[in-house]
Amino acid sequence: MNKSNINKLSFFDNYKLLNKESIVLDIGGNIGEVTNYISKKYNCNIYAYEPNPACFNHMKLKFKEINKIIINDCAVSNFNGNDFLYFHYDAKGNDDIRYIQGATLRKEKDNIDINKKIKVKVLDIKDILGSFKRINLIKIDIEGSEYSILPELINNKEKIDLVLCEMHGNPNGKRINGKHKNNNFTKEYNSIILELKKLGLYNNWFYEWH
Repeated sequence: MNKSNINKLSFFDNYKLLNKESIVLDIGGNIGEVTNYISKKYNCNIYAYEPNPACFNHMKLKFKEINKIIINDCAVSNFNGNDFLYFHYDAKGNDDIRYIQGATLRKEKDNIDINKKIKVKVLDIKDILGSFKRINLIKIDIEGSEYSILPELINNKEKIDLVLCEMHGNPNGKRINGKHKNNNFTKEYNSIILELKKLGLYNNWFYEWH
């Protein structure tokens, strides 16, 4: 693989390194699209983390018959406790499926309403990683909160085979009205990408995907 931007599901068309014994973490499970695809293709062990109650309930119902998929109703960050989950400014409620999928712990994200929020449980990525001897794949899509967990993933790179992460703040990413989408995260984006490149992990152990 030599592309920096990997299309989400087509990535797995030629990926041969997962099998029925593999351990996969789906951090930001959303409504289970990626979990469902990986489960059907590889029949592996998947641990999904999703703090949004509507999305969590959707996943719980969808995968209730599959014992190898564990759905955790929590966000993932660099601490244990509780925090606010903020919703899109066009969301009509906490169960508005059109907009709740972009919910985030980061209140500075450019498309959320800080008045539309709920309190959710948060797990420390350090504790999650400590629960596994080896992790074959970590997929991350947590709307800007990736910057709170990527340093710890780098610290534990020897036990993780591959990380796929949707990054927010990419200066070459999508534009809205001439402005970079999620440009509030550009400084964090540049910093972590520089670190990954220095360590030789970018496009090797770590891939951006969209």
